[in-house]
Amino acid sequence: MITTVTLNAALDKVYTLPDFKLDQVHRPEHAITVPGGKGINAARVLRLLGAPVGATGIVAGHTGRQVLDGLRSEGIAADFVEAAHGETRLAITVLGSSPSTQTELIEAGPPVTRDELAALRRKVMTLARSSAWVVFSGSLPQGCPAGLYAELIALAKAQGARTALDASGEALAQGLQGGPDLVKPNAEEAARYAGVTALTPDTAKMAATQLVKAGAKLAVISLGADGAVAASADTLYRVEVPAVSIVSPLGSGDAMVAGMVAAALKHPTNIQAILRQGAACGTSAALHPMAGVLSIEDVTKLEQQISVQQE
Repeated sequence: MITTVTLNAALDKVYTLPDFKLDQVHRPEHAITVPGGKGINAARVLRLLGAPVGATGIVAGHTGRQVLDGLRSEGIAADFVEAAHGETRLAITVLGSSPSTQTELIEAGPPVTRDELAALRRKVMTLARSSAWVVFSGSLPQGCPAGLYAELIALAKAQGARTALDASGEALAQGLQGGPDLVKPNAEEAARYAGVTALTPDTAKMAATQLVKAGAKLAVISLGADGAVAASADTLYRVEVPAVSIVSPLGSGDAMVAGMVAAALKHPTNIQAILRQGAACGTSAALHPMAGVLSIEDVTKLEQQISVQQE
């Protein structure tokens, strides 16, 4: 079993508007409404890959119930803490094609109380006992201490689970203190962590090495069309991906995490296989407007075109 943890879940709404313009009334012909948040996106991909998966985290209010209903309708086991106040956030994305644009409107999540955090800790500890991996993804809602991910990672590891972390800012920096088995920031997040304005493949290797020194066993930094770089304690890796016509990068990083964790279930020591499947899943997800959706056929083809080299 793989458990994904989404502390700041969302209800995603994706509108496709080829002629989107500001200060105009638009009536979308194509709209998608699905449960969202980085861990939920990863859970969706894991299910498509055939991995046993369940999702947990925090939801609130009517929107939170919509998220739970949506997960169950997709066949994803949902066991969330329900906050007493507020509403799970809406995350609205408008995809335009003339030119290609992506505009996001993301609400703040509900505040979380001390009692709800205690319930979350108990739930993560219980679910980790039956999980090979626990994946922690996304931002922290109001009321969560910056070191919460480190604490939850330690709880999961104490139950025998391996852990992955996909976060940014202080949640990433402090989460590393928990010693996750896998960490995967994107280029922007890694640049912020490393204190540089932008990442090239060379500076990304430096950032990945810093992430490993800070506590991660394997650090992977996704670079979009430039593939990815990765570092373990003694090896650097360069991942090159084929050029594709991207529909939306929404959720591609989440798909990459899911692909790597699913591969690690089968090949726990084969880092090249883990990186190859992760990159294939992230690339395939970029061919779809909805986060957490990919084609298994595309993943198989892409894996044959992706290069993973030790450096």
